[in-house]
Amino acid sequence: MKRKIPLTLAALALFGLPACGGGASAAGGKLIPEQATIMGGIDVAGLMKTKLYTEHGKAELTKQPGWKEAAESAKACNLDLETAIASVVFGTDGKEGVAAVITGEGIGDEKNLTCIAEKAKEKNNGKVPFTIADDGGKKILKMDDGKGQGFIVDGKTIAFASDPWKAAVKDLIDGKGKSATDGPNKDIFARADQSKHIWAAGVLPADLASAGKGVGVDPKDASGSFDFSDGLAVKATVTVASAEQAEAAKKKADEGIGALKGLAPMLGLPPKVADSISVTAKGAQISVEASITNDDIKTLKEKAGGMMGGMMGGGGGGGMDAPPAEPPPATPPADPAAAPAGGAPAN
Repeated sequence: MKRKIPLTLAALALFGLPACGGGASAAGGKLIPEQATIMGGIDVAGLMKTKLYTEHGKAELTKQPGWKEAAESAKACNLDLETAIASVVFGTDGKEGVAAVITGEGIGDEKNLTCIAEKAKEKNNGKVPFTIADDGGKKILKMDDGKGQGFIVDGKTIAFASDPWKAAVKDLIDGKGKSATDGPNKDIFARADQSKHIWAAGVLPADLASAGKGVGVDPKDASGSFDFSDGLAVKATVTVASAEQAEAAKKKADEGIGALKGLAPMLGLPPKVADSISVTAKGAQISVEASITNDDIKTLKEKAGGMMGGMMGGGGGGGMDAPPAEPPPATPPADPAAAPAGGAPAN
């Protein structure tokens, strides 16, 4: 399923960066229309504080093309690229309806946004990605391509909506209408642990649901979360057509996990990583959980580096020996016709 979010997770687009990859739930979810069938959130501020980011991700992120330039532009507009975005919440109906809510210190300040637009203009052949306009007393962001619209909610919040959802998001900002957190899919959204760094939940689109039939289940909806507090902990839950389907799927999953645990030493997985994988079935829902600590991630990286070094012959022991050098070609014999018979001296 291919969907495009206008100014996808828009805060990144504001700075001209390509989109990759507890505070990302309550406030933002209130501005996602009730028509949403899928909703999710990213606690960006929390992610930036994790050991996984500070020790591994930050170095990689700052090496990305355009990062330095974007950081300088943000700084000139009173924003820190690493702290300006605190959270992102998004929702979609799986069709054309899409909305995203971004919070962060100063992200909704009109002066800062105007500055960002001007900085982008310098790098975009004189074109600004958006302009700020007044719409019935509300400040909006009019997109240069005419697709979708942004709203300045307050100094710390901006919202974006695709054309079909512009009116609904505007109503929610004005305190009218019903949000996704109170809509028909609220119970599905509530299943995801929204206190985690990344979460998502929703009704599965038809193309994804039909794929489940290949493994003998009829999935209806799903929810999941990623917690990076100490490495990575994952939890995912899928609702299928019946309790019988859930039990059958659990049995197959348990068999696969058993095989994986047997292969763990060969794969270099620490035993506790394989042991952390579990599958449970409750009614028509099947859940999978797994985790890996920062220390285990570090160990795996070191092992992977050692294996690569060994394969390339680096670092001494464990490497593959280089093939022996080919012996020099033998000197071709002299022309027999020119050689003296029986070794007799030539005349």
